[in-house]
Amino acid sequence: MELSEHLKKLRLDNGFSQEELSEKSGLGLRTIQRLENGESSPRDDTLRLLTKALNVPQDYFKKNKNTYMEKTMKRGFQVPWLIVSLTIIGSSLGVILGFILVLSNKPLLNDAVSLIIIITIAVLFMGIGLLIGSFLEKKFKKK
Repeated sequence: MELSEHLKKLRLDNGFSQEELSEKSGLGLRTIQRLENGESSPRDDTLRLLTKALNVPQDYFKKNKNTYMEKTMKRGFQVPWLIVSLTIIGSSLGVILGFILVLSNKPLLNDAVSLIIIITIAVLFMGIGLLIGSFLEKKFKKK
């Protein structure tokens, strides 16, 4: 059972409305609503106020807090590692290729043109890495 379900059940068992629990615990009504809807995870001080207001042992919610936090973290932001890594690899390859191209044509190019060529190739390869990473991220995204 999720924290939100436990909290709602306890509140109803005690005969409190959300407003009454808010007043009794000293927490905001919106905080109670977010907790019951599973939109947020409570901090330790919030749990302490809830356990006091609902007349349950202090560790009532803490027993399962790690489980609640893990589930919340799974729903949160995840770093798109394929996009990041392929973008870095692409830009690195672009810089290397740009240097090779500039060094092979050194007599024909001045320093300003060389720098522009290196940056342009690096950005091009970074974009290619970003596109490939995005494609692969969507294709292999865990559901």
